[in-house]
Parts: sequence; C-alpha cells; structure tokens
Amino acid sequence: MLKKPRILNPQKSDMDKNVYILGAGFSKGLGLPLQDELLLFAKTVFFKDNDKFEHFKSVFTYQDKLSKMRKYLNYPLWNLEQLFNLVEMNNFYSKEGELSEIKKNFIQLIVDTILECTPDPFDTDTSLAKNKLNLKYTDRSLAKFELNPKYNDYLNFLNMFIEENENSGIKLHNDTIISFNYDLVIETVACVFNLKKLKEKKDLANSGIKLNCTFGKNNIKITDLKETFGNKYSKKDFPPYADISPFALDNSPDRAIKLIKLHGSINWKTDDGEIFIVPPTWNKSDAEIKKLWEIAYEELKQAKRIIVIGYSFPETDIYVKSLLALAVNENKILQNIYFINPDKDNARRSSLSLLDKNFERYCEYKEWSFQDFVQKNEGTDFIKEKLGRKVLI
Repeated sequence: MLKKPRILNPQKSDMDKNVYILGAGFSKGLGLPLQDELLLFAKTVFFKDNDKFEHFKSVFTYQDKLSKMRKYLNYPLWNLEQLFNLVEMNNFYSKEGELSEIKKNFIQLIVDTILECTPDPFDTDTSLAKNKLNLKYTDRSLAKFELNPKYNDYLNFLNMFIEENENSGIKLHNDTIISFNYDLVIETVACVFNLKKLKEKKDLANSGIKLNCTFGKNNIKITDLKETFGNKYSKKDFPPYADISPFALDNSPDRAIKLIKLHGSINWKTDDGEIFIVPPTWNKSDAEIKKLWEIAYEELKQAKRIIVIGYSFPETDIYVKSLLALAVNENKILQNIYFINPDKDNARRSSLSLLDKNFERYCEYKEWSFQDFVQKNEGTDFIKEKLGRKVLI
C-alpha cells in the first residue's frame, strides 16, 4: 500500500513537480493500439501488404505453435507482453538461432505496426505555400506544413509544461514524463511546437522545446523523425527536421522536458544499428536500460503529484509497482496521485488497490479518456485546480 509521505516545505517552487506516467491509453486517441490489441493490429497491417511485412510471418507461426498449451492453460497468446515473455524465456533456455530471429522480427513487428497506425502528423496545404500574399514566414517551404488536427489534444498536453511563454522565450515547469510507450507522439508534437515557433520567426534557441531522452547515455542513438517516418510518408512532405529537432544532446539542457521511455523507443538504435526496444517482459535487468529506470526512480522521489494516464498497473508488471513503491517510500513531499483512465472496471480496481486507505482521500480516479482530460471543461478545470497547471488551447 502507498502511504502519504511526510511533507517538507511544499511551497518551494522547485518542489512543485508533476510526474506524468503514460501508458498505451495515452496514445489510443490517435488510433494506436493498446497492448492487448497490437498483435491484432499487426495482422491487419500484414494482410494489407504481406510482401512488405513478410517478417511478421515468423511471429504468427510461433504464436500458432504455442496454441497447444491452451489445451491445459489459460494463457493469453494475443497479449503482447505475455507472448513476448514466452519468446524471451524460450530464447533464454534454448539458445536457438531461430528464436533469436523470431525475437528480432517481433521487435520489427512492433515498430512497423506502430508506424503504420500512426497518423501523418502534418496536413500539407500546397495552396497556402503558393499564395505568397499570405506568407508571413521567412522560409516559404514551411508554410505548407500544418498540424494534423488529430494531434491538437497532445499539443495541449505539451503546453501544460510551459510556465511562461513570452517574447524573450519560454520557461518550463519542473515536470517529468515517464512513458511505457514505444511510439513517437510526444516527440512529434514537440517538433510541431518548434515548427510553429519557426513560422512565427521565433528564435528556437530561446522559444523552442527540447526533450531530454537519453540523459547522456552513449549507447542510444536517436533516429530523426524524418528518417523514421520516411518509409511511410514521402520525405519531401516532412518539414526540415534539422531546424525543429526536439532532441537534447547533453545531460541538463535549458528548457528540456525529461521524457523517460523505460521500454525504449521505435526511433532508438544501438551502436550496431539494432532497434533499442526493451520488451515489457520479466527481463528488465538489461544494463543498457538500467540508467533510465534509475532516473525514473529519482524523479518519482521528487514528485509532488503523480498523474497516471492510460496505464492500468497490470498484475504482471511487478517492476513498475516496485519502482513506484520504493520511490514513494523515499518521497518527502508527495501530496496526490491521480489516475486518468476511462476503464470503469479492471483499471480502476487495480489502480485504487495500490493506495493506502488513509491516503486514498488525497487521490482521485477519473473515468476520462486522455481527450476528456485536456479538452473538456471539467478536465481543464481539474488541471488548473488540482495540478496547478493550465492548458493553453
């Protein structure tokens, strides 16, 4: 049970930290799959172009071979985490080259499915680009790129991290994002934010947003979004990435939002070019990802409020529960934990079961989708009153 820690000087501005924990439900509004849906979405992607995604076959074949166990066990073979557990454990015991290849194809399946399900972040208006009378930008090539309206709610979320936005630049709240998602929703929206500033002739050195993702880890190489999305969208229809890149290269950059992706990301690669994804499985002791879990622990220790969006604390993920419990145990200023999730049954039950009965009165479970949270009046009022932030719509 999570008990309310002792509060020390909660008025200090540097102690006013919100830590947002994001699960798959955060990205659901864009059409991205939940964990139980990803393999079904992968089937759809495969049948649309089975030549391009031929590497999916080995994963589906392995899944079929395991179906014999269902004569005896109620094992959810359509759940991403559960199936990956079997691949990893089977690979650990057998050391067969075939299983290593299946694991590699499984990771590529995750990447390809997410990319195929991700809507184009930009609407291209070529008529605007041709109409010179309407152009107010120094670079006409930027004029045609506008944010796809599907991403508006996520831009609102990013704006919650801005404390001040003046002509001289921006100041960010000391807030942190901990994400279990592989997708690039936050990174894409940060690019859009910077693109808007560039169009307004703002100096991105002062007005743009950076994301601190790697925290100086030299074993992670971030692939830019233009290259990552290049196989799906024409690269000529993607803005000049170098000008709007949100990725910070040093450990403590100015105006950098900490984005801690504990399971890796579809645009991360190792030095040897392998995709840097840590499956949501039992094997989280990988030294390459350990530092990110340590940073997440430190950030949770300093949180005044913890806001969990679209994550249900499944019984199988004891690592996340242990991380939260140990960090809260050392936290001296925690006042509230809020859960944002439209699930009225399992997610609500598993989330509230974490809480000590005495501390539960300081917490709330809101049966909202992410869109309700940042869009509806009740949600934006909650953000202002309970989280001490505002949505700049």
